[in-house]
Amino acid sequence: MNFRIVLLLVISHLLGDFVFQSKYILKLRFEKTLRKNVKGNTLHVLIHFVLMLIILSSCKVISIINSSISFKYILSISLIISITHFFIDELKTLLINFKVGPQKNIWIFLMDQIFHFMLIIFVVYGDKLTFSVNELRNCPKNINYIDKSLIIIAVFLLCTFASGIFIKQYIEYMNFKNYNKMLNKNYIIVGSAKELHNGGFIIGILERSFILLVMAIGEPAMIGFVLTAKSIARFKKLDDPSFAEYFLIGTFMSFIVAILGGILIYALKIFPIIK
Repeated sequence: MNFRIVLLLVISHLLGDFVFQSKYILKLRFEKTLRKNVKGNTLHVLIHFVLMLIILSSCKVISIINSSISFKYILSISLIISITHFFIDELKTLLINFKVGPQKNIWIFLMDQIFHFMLIIFVVYGDKLTFSVNELRNCPKNINYIDKSLIIIAVFLLCTFASGIFIKQYIEYMNFKNYNKMLNKNYIIVGSAKELHNGGFIIGILERSFILLVMAIGEPAMIGFVLTAKSIARFKKLDDPSFAEYFLIGTFMSFIVAILGGILIYALKIFPIIK
């Protein structure tokens, strides 16, 4: 049951950090003024707190988690995680504001996410962590249908929304200075003002969703369709060697993330395999 609570909290975290974080809050979180960035991180953490309460309480009501788990327990772990989340994010803000530079942002991003996931595990398991590690040796044999479904939701959010942010951070890390115009404040956007707003990000989500699906049903050969469609759409721009390098790096990173996620979903044997 603790494993299921961890999964629900991970889903809540991914929703709060990558789906329900508005541009206004994101901008406010990284203001130079302490009062403003504290306000931004407070609003951000409140969203996380509300999401945790809603998700855990709803799952208790519909018996996805054990009815013996009290609302007091749900409130307490939500508070502990939210308060600690605030301090982790405020530290991240201060580090970025001290001019660590875009090249180091990817490491701050990765460490930030690792700390958040570790926090969830330690809060839920506490001194029972050793036992939970032993349980993982029997995965996925000892995972039931509900847990498998929650894993799929978490993998989907991680491979679509979260990976879009990571790829953007990695492109900055690679120091593509000549292509700063391709990067907006949140996601990779390639093209002119005539193109769809956030088109690159939307295409990325659809691309990785498609790959996850075809991998899950055992049809990896269909991935070639995505690469063909992307190549046709960007055919003229591929004449620029620099753009071609950028395009290939972003595409292959996106494919690798989605394929790995698809392999995990396939291993859970929850989708019918097409033969």
